[in-house]
Amino acid sequence: MERKTDSATQGSLSRRTFMKAGGALAASAAALSALGCSNGTSVKENPKPEPETPEEPTNAVADVEHPKPTNNEAGGTWVPAACWHNCGGRCVNKVMVKDGVVVRQKTDDSHEDSPEYPQQRGCVRGKAQQQQCFGADRLLYPLKRKGWQPGGGENSNGAMRGKDEWERISWDEAISLAVEEIKRISDELGPTGFYCKSPDAAINLMCGCVRGWDTTSHGTYTLGCDMIGLPGVDCGEANDRFDLPNADYIIMYSSNPTWSAAGTPTYYFIQAKESGTKFVTVDPLFNASAQMLDADWIPVRNGTDMAFMLATAYEMLRLDEEEGDIIDWDFLHKYTVGFDAESMPEDAELDENLKDYVLGVYDDTPKTPEWAEPICGVKPEQVTAFARILGKNNKTMLLHNYGMVRCNGAEMIPQMLMALGAMGGHMGKSGHATGGNYHANAGNYGANLVAGGSSPNPKTQNPVSTGVRQPQLYDLILNGGGELLDVANSYGAFHEPVPTTLGPIKGIFHVTDATLQTSLHQKAGIEAHRAVDFVLTRAQFMTTNALYSDIVLPVTTEWERVGDVTTCNREFVYCYSQVTKPLGEAKTDQEISTLLLEAMGIDPALAYGASEKQAFFNKIASSKVMDGGEMVPLVTITDADIKEWEVEGEAQEGKISIKDFVSNGGYQFKRTKDDGLGHIGYQKFVEDPEANPRSSASGKLEIYCQARYNLMKSFEYPGIDQYKPYPTYVVPCVGYESTFEDGKVGGKKSEYPYLMYNPHYLRRSHSVFDNCPWLRETWGNPVFLNASDAKEKGIAEGDTVLITTPAGQGLRKAALMDILVPGVVGVPHGAWVDVDEKTGIDQAGSDNYLLGNEYGGMGVSGYNNYVCNIEKYSGAAIPEDCDVPQRAADGMPVA
Repeated sequence: MERKTDSATQGSLSRRTFMKAGGALAASAAALSALGCSNGTSVKENPKPEPETPEEPTNAVADVEHPKPTNNEAGGTWVPAACWHNCGGRCVNKVMVKDGVVVRQKTDDSHEDSPEYPQQRGCVRGKAQQQQCFGADRLLYPLKRKGWQPGGGENSNGAMRGKDEWERISWDEAISLAVEEIKRISDELGPTGFYCKSPDAAINLMCGCVRGWDTTSHGTYTLGCDMIGLPGVDCGEANDRFDLPNADYIIMYSSNPTWSAAGTPTYYFIQAKESGTKFVTVDPLFNASAQMLDADWIPVRNGTDMAFMLATAYEMLRLDEEEGDIIDWDFLHKYTVGFDAESMPEDAELDENLKDYVLGVYDDTPKTPEWAEPICGVKPEQVTAFARILGKNNKTMLLHNYGMVRCNGAEMIPQMLMALGAMGGHMGKSGHATGGNYHANAGNYGANLVAGGSSPNPKTQNPVSTGVRQPQLYDLILNGGGELLDVANSYGAFHEPVPTTLGPIKGIFHVTDATLQTSLHQKAGIEAHRAVDFVLTRAQFMTTNALYSDIVLPVTTEWERVGDVTTCNREFVYCYSQVTKPLGEAKTDQEISTLLLEAMGIDPALAYGASEKQAFFNKIASSKVMDGGEMVPLVTITDADIKEWEVEGEAQEGKISIKDFVSNGGYQFKRTKDDGLGHIGYQKFVEDPEANPRSSASGKLEIYCQARYNLMKSFEYPGIDQYKPYPTYVVPCVGYESTFEDGKVGGKKSEYPYLMYNPHYLRRSHSVFDNCPWLRETWGNPVFLNASDAKEKGIAEGDTVLITTPAGQGLRKAALMDILVPGVVGVPHGAWVDVDEKTGIDQAGSDNYLLGNEYGGMGVSGYNNYVCNIEKYSGAAIPEDCDVPQRAADGMPVA
């Protein structure tokens, strides 16, 4: 190990070894907020009345009579209302209903707030749910595209999907037309004539379908986590919230819960900060969570994390050799396999290991910080400082989210991040952790202390087992079918490939998903939707799925349903109730499925085991709470309750009455620091690995994993020759190397010289809320640009920017910042596509319209390391996002 540590970095970690955002925050605060119309709003004082005479001026305040304020709450009722969008918060939402109208809204106030017993407070997205239920753009009646007729072929007039006008039809006509077309396609092509990303019981029973799979949320953690000894998608093995303050350092790797899990998680981390825990963020952006926690920033280019991690491992090895007490060798040899030659698994087919690869034994290229810097952009002294933090004598929590594994070439990052944690022995002990920092349980892992119940429905079987990689599926539709290696039958359920031939797909269903909007290769997806005979969608708004459909069935929001129970985090179960009767002619999913099944001559009882009210009651009755080390019934139910609810059930004794459970909006388990219910990830495994083996073949954490590699290799996807059963650096099919003409870092830049990624954004939850006026007024629809990159391209704050990729073009407003890695372009996720049919340019700059179909390795969807170019748009500037009319059915104005 050649590189020496200078005297400046010998002692304890100094903050100056990191890049600190410092003064850049002031320059970038407005850009990070990316405000839209609110930038230009102002509050004007009402003009004071002129005095009656110049000699005797009137006291305007005293002399003008004002109407007394009205108490809008008088006579109203507070109702626990759903906050149903798919974000990581899962917070309390309550609304005041008066005369059938929501007049007030609030969040959790069921008990006094405290650090040990925090209220489950919601965010602005939850408060905007009013406009999801009562929005002027709600779809309230069944719609048919005017140019579509059943029968297929020219009757479908598919080229007009997305352009045609709509006409209102009755439910009888909508169901009749849909069933007629389903039967026709089914008779002609069988169950493989249909596609649906997320089929429900009705689709399984009516016809079946080919499924699409994607490595969406969890990226490469979807492939074989259990094979390397991790829990499912690496959730569940970080620590309880009360242990966070025990850490010296918490590393937030590719993690921004302040935006992605707005609610209690950030509060937990704030408490740790106030207790003295230091924070480090590894991310292309000095994000909102990093700012909140005053974190030290390691600015890594998106999609180059493996180079940074390998360099960190090299530095840990070097520092351990030169100084000692960095690597926990006992932990590595007792709990892992494959780090070095002494700890290889029995099934290893290759006589290689991670340590020797890092040291350059196999390729004469030691993975030094100097080797990594041209790739990842992190300065060597920052790598050294990070390696010290991961040393075994620091109490360090290495917590990750999934942005870094939603990248091409990220297949082996789960093993590499696990290896870094193991090198420092950061598992199974208080103050130490290696694991996920995701969704509602971010910062608070462990077994549920309270859990919502269920109401099982009869099991139905999709007659088609085939699963097609989502972007490939669009090409398959456009090609009229084709051959493929079927490697999965659903999201995350991978298997050895099955050679499969599929014929034409002529029908598409959209049920609860937003597939066309949230999957990459969107441009081809639009054309695929135009190529089929029939598209049937359930929707609350004219979403992207609905826009490119033939029949749209209006579905209720959760506020219009009888109620439901959901587990929010390990300490809180939410019970929400009906706020309003269904608007217009909207129906629930169960009602819609029942109509379809009955029209097909199929008994709906095969799909649903209970009425919606009975199912609601069943979920309440089967909810559980921890008591004395076991889960017991949560809710007390009496015979009188069963009679009042008019349902079937049995009386039981619980911790809270059904009346209080419903009116309070659920139940929160009251915690204290010394309650004995905390959680330390991997603790049982570390205490007794033989009695508590991991799920891998060896029972240990497999840094070298033959089984996972063999499965990935069996896919026969491009680039597999670069991979090994242990982590290595690979050149992705599209990534940083692709920004250079010859694919070599440091060479001449290509026509796509920037790296693009798609951060989740507080305005939206995925694509939900993109149509919400309140949130449009608060946050615009920006493209994040490094200020120096923008200056070089002549782009100023608020300019319209043309983003060009190999897959498509889109427009966004520029938001300039100094807290984004140079050369990186951020296109916040979820904007509803709005294609100009004349130019082919997306006026909304949808992230997925800019992404193509390139893939390798395990077929990961490279959402976060695609390539692009940026320029100031020469055409007309796009309007502020809040000035763009809400999307409605053409020919049918917004209410």
